[in-house]
Amino acid sequence: MSAVAPGRWVKLAVLLPLRNVRGTALGFAIAGLTCGCAGSPGPAATSKPSTLKVVSLGNSGKVRGTPAPAQPGKNVPAIKVDTVGYEASWTKVVIFNVEPKNAVVKDVRSGQVVLRIDAGRVKARGLDAASKDPVWQVDITDVRTPGTYTIVADGAESDPFKVGERMYDQAIAAGLKSFYFQRTRTALLAPYATWEGKSYIRKTASHVHGDVGWDLLDYPEKKRKWKVEGGWFDAGNFDMYVPSTAPAAESLLAAYEWAPEHFKDKQLNIPESGNGIPDLLDEARWGLVWVLSLQEGGGAFRAREAMIEWSPEGPADEDKTVRWIAGVSTSATAKAVAALAQAARLYEKFDAVFSARCAKAAKSGWKFLLAHPNHIRATVVGGGAQPLWDDEPENNDVGARFMAAVEMWRTYRDKDALAHIEAAMSLPELTDLKKIIRGAWENLSRWGLGELAMDKGTPAPLRAEAKKRILAMAEDMRPQVEQNDGYRCASQVDDYYWGSNSNLMEKAHILAMAARLAPEKGWILEAARDQWHWILGRNPNGYSMVTRVGKGPTRLYHMEWGPYEPPPPGFLIDGPNATALGFLAPGAPAKALLWDNQEPTRTGLPPHSLWHWRQSDLWDGEFLSEDEWGKGWWCVTEPDILYSGNFVLAGTSVL
Repeated sequence: MSAVAPGRWVKLAVLLPLRNVRGTALGFAIAGLTCGCAGSPGPAATSKPSTLKVVSLGNSGKVRGTPAPAQPGKNVPAIKVDTVGYEASWTKVVIFNVEPKNAVVKDVRSGQVVLRIDAGRVKARGLDAASKDPVWQVDITDVRTPGTYTIVADGAESDPFKVGERMYDQAIAAGLKSFYFQRTRTALLAPYATWEGKSYIRKTASHVHGDVGWDLLDYPEKKRKWKVEGGWFDAGNFDMYVPSTAPAAESLLAAYEWAPEHFKDKQLNIPESGNGIPDLLDEARWGLVWVLSLQEGGGAFRAREAMIEWSPEGPADEDKTVRWIAGVSTSATAKAVAALAQAARLYEKFDAVFSARCAKAAKSGWKFLLAHPNHIRATVVGGGAQPLWDDEPENNDVGARFMAAVEMWRTYRDKDALAHIEAAMSLPELTDLKKIIRGAWENLSRWGLGELAMDKGTPAPLRAEAKKRILAMAEDMRPQVEQNDGYRCASQVDDYYWGSNSNLMEKAHILAMAARLAPEKGWILEAARDQWHWILGRNPNGYSMVTRVGKGPTRLYHMEWGPYEPPPPGFLIDGPNATALGFLAPGAPAKALLWDNQEPTRTGLPPHSLWHWRQSDLWDGEFLSEDEWGKGWWCVTEPDILYSGNFVLAGTSVL
């Protein structure tokens, strides 16, 4: 969602980064920067400015850097596996980038060969279009005994992987725990702010200072003030948006509703653990209370709590930037209504008071939507970086309103909601399979269709039509998984754009819904699980795309957690992005992610670091001109709460 047109230069007055003697960034000062990227693609602010000069924001059109992406057998394994492992009873396919000569599976502990890979287990798939890797798919399903294994062949070896039961419990718990590390209005302290022996401490509550909550409609004056509570940071910056927070919370609620038996109290080691409520619901509540605090008396919801400037790098409790509450948005209102109506249903048996609060807010918001059928868009006020999400000119609120109607129907059997659903079923956002499959955060209709298809109280014709569309989407993805992509990935060559990993998890969930609706079609569940394996390491980059899960990213683009190695757990990163950083792997969009720097960087990274988050690494590699900020690592290694929510939901649904 960049405000800068491709190929254009934008001249800006920006304060240069402050550095120590090793060249490591200490912070930044900034003036007048405007860019609409979803993350934090600009220098962060400090109170100690250095030299003011004009720098470039945008695409210089000339890339001099030398690409060094994932290269099988050189900087990543030539045998790709799910780096978390495989359920003992599941089909187990691994990917070779070299011919599987003399290939065997070995038990790591004993060194014994447990499976010899003969020709009958191998499918040669030729050159994979998205990665330009030669690919052989190898079936090792017969390895069912719990243990840790590696696969070796002439000149190649895989990462270790496990086979066993409940292999993904910790991965899903990590995804949930990432939300705790995105909380604001709280300190993050021991014993909760830890993961597998590593601590991630925030000493005091963040964003409770006196300049939080000013009404943006009064800008630049500070007249009216909102009292906000709870909430999660959206991504690697400190901004917060209802259009991402509400569906992120809803994704967690959907995971709970899909398999409530998987989510228990005392599961996540969070401050609420032990209160008798599943930790997932406690965490979702932290996001929901912030959404509730942005509702006007007439039912509408404000769109975001954000700043005009960029988020500063450093602990969130040290950020004293003025935070503004943006205007009303029907997209934000509809997404809030959907999440709160669902919450009213699910929290009722755990916390009747909170359930009633959610119900009151959802009904009031729904009434507002009925009275205002046209899209009301939040706007940019005061300049600066203010992404509008659903309210960008090219987007609409159709999918958001559809989800609000679905949840109002499911929870209250509201007749107006049912009428809205039936009318919306003929709109392109619900008839065009590609629009649904690639719906991302804007068009959440995939969730609504799945819920209607599984809801026994929905009229039979509507339920049947919803099921038909879910199954049609699965069939649409089948050739890509089974025939076209060597790694059995549902993403097509042109799907490696911003948030490609999250969209892949959305596809996995669509496939899982189809599998539940048509269990006799076993290929669908296998296809859903293929996407899960891809995200956990069986991909061209040879890494899990989730921090602290399997062999995951060692660095993360994040204002608070970026300096921590390893990063906090459970963050699903953007993923390969050929649209923005295609120069990292020209012609191989699935690899537009890693850079194998041949020399140390000015930030002190050693050669062959692969994972990056500092902008100056791109300058050192000569991919961008010095001081250019139009593109950056936030396009590939930044997390987002919606990404993590999709990861948790997908993982729960493929089990």
